[in-house]
Amino acid sequence: MNETENDEKMEEESVNSGEEKEQSASASKTKLKSKLGSGKAVLSKFGSKLKEKVGDSKEKIKYKLEQRKEEKDIIKAEKESRKQAEREAKEKAEREAKERAEKEAKERAEREAKEKAEREAREKAEREAREKAEKEAKERAEREAKEKAEREAKEKSEKEAKERAEREAKEKAEREAKEKAEKEAKERAEIEARERAAREKEAKEIAAKFDNFQAEKETAIKSRKAKKIICPICGAINNKTDEFCKTCHSSLI
Repeated sequence: MNETENDEKMEEESVNSGEEKEQSASASKTKLKSKLGSGKAVLSKFGSKLKEKVGDSKEKIKYKLEQRKEEKDIIKAEKESRKQAEREAKEKAEREAKERAEKEAKERAEREAKEKAEREAREKAEREAREKAEKEAKERAEREAKEKAEREAKEKSEKEAKERAEREAKEKAEREAKEKAEKEAKERAEIEARERAAREKEAKEIAAKFDNFQAEKETAIKSRKAKKIICPICGAINNKTDEFCKTCHSSLI
């Protein structure tokens, strides 16, 4: 772009230079006219010379303009060639940039797709791991709850069985104690009845013995009154009216 601008600038300077030369020639002519005054001969002579000089300048300017035109065409061709080269380079650069952008977009899309797939796979793995952990935790909780319920039911059953056994043992002990008490009471009653019967029997026997003793005593008294009495302790013979032994002083009644 800078070279093109430089070429255009050079062309403009060349054209401006030709115009400046023509203007310079015209200015010189006008200046000479003012100096020479109104002398026709002098002016005519000077005009002819000036005309020749100006003609030569025009031919030179024309040649230079044609040469400049050719140079300009060459420059234009080179410029167009450069523009085409630049355009082709630009198109190539744009095409390469487009291809590179498409390649980068494709790689980015593939990378994003790969990252997305990896992310989805990772999320899926994490979700499956989380679901598995939740399932295991739920199963463990259910298993623990079941084991706890079974353990509580077992403990409750064992407690009830223990309480029932203790209650039965207590009832049995109370029943046995009651039966034992009743048995002991019955035995005690029987013993008391036997003892009472024995006491009554003994009392009767004692009463009978007492009666016999009384009868024997009365008989002995009667007999002692009728005869001598032999002391049961020392064997001494006493009178039937004596109450005490004369020898050992024991009672003879």
